[in-house]
Amino acid sequence: MKYLTATTLVTCILTGVQGFTVPDEAAAALTFYDEMSKVGPTWANALSSWHCPTPAGSSNVSCDPCGVDSWWGNFAHLGCRGGTTQDDATIPGRGIVTNLHVTDEHITGPVPQQTCLFKNLKELDLDGGNLSGTIPEFLTTCFPDLNELDLSYNQLTGTVPAFISAIKTMTELELESNKLTGTIPPELGSMPGLTSIRFENNKMVGTIPSSFSNLSDTLFIFFLYGNDFEGDLSAVSGANLGVVSTAYNPKLCGMVPASVRWAHGYNPHNTSLGMPCM
Repeated sequence: MKYLTATTLVTCILTGVQGFTVPDEAAAALTFYDEMSKVGPTWANALSSWHCPTPAGSSNVSCDPCGVDSWWGNFAHLGCRGGTTQDDATIPGRGIVTNLHVTDEHITGPVPQQTCLFKNLKELDLDGGNLSGTIPEFLTTCFPDLNELDLSYNQLTGTVPAFISAIKTMTELELESNKLTGTIPPELGSMPGLTSIRFENNKMVGTIPSSFSNLSDTLFIFFLYGNDFEGDLSAVSGANLGVVSTAYNPKLCGMVPASVRWAHGYNPHNTSLGMPCM
């Protein structure tokens, strides 16, 4: 089995043979593999399918990360939806890497800056690993058009940074089951497209920012379970919530908005919701 190399890619370009993948995107994939496979065995294992030749019939060249039969690429964890809005995975994109989903692979180290090699990412999912350190600021500069950020089920520390709010295109922010501390930054209320916010099973504190009232038209999933939040939930009283989780926040209190009470998953266990805030 021959792994993707720079020589293979350059040979294809020099001979005038171009695969489905945009050349710059193919180069990014090869560099990401080269660099991350040296970080440690967990990354090397996660990217073990990034090899050549790619499946017969999926390309006219020997190394083509994006496939022609689906927007999921020829390399595991990599999707090439291009600029399409199709949700049907059987419809290929335009040879542009837009999805990187390295999930449940026990990857270690910090959130890698090498992900910035993929300049057109819409979804970055690195959940289910052992990533450590803080949420890095390069996410905002490298991925200004990101729709989904999923760093859940890792070992991340520090606070939820206010700079995340610079990514105005984000719809899903999933940071659950880490070791995050501090408060919810009110700047998140300025993210007009947020539909899903998941903070459960961290060590966060403080109140729900009043700025979250700005999310009333979009917010559908709101998970707070297993932190130490306090105060009432009036900031989301106008939201059309579909799914919530509030349990195990002993200091949450006050009248329960209908938007929360009638949402799927509402459970006031080990909270003071429904009782006056003292």
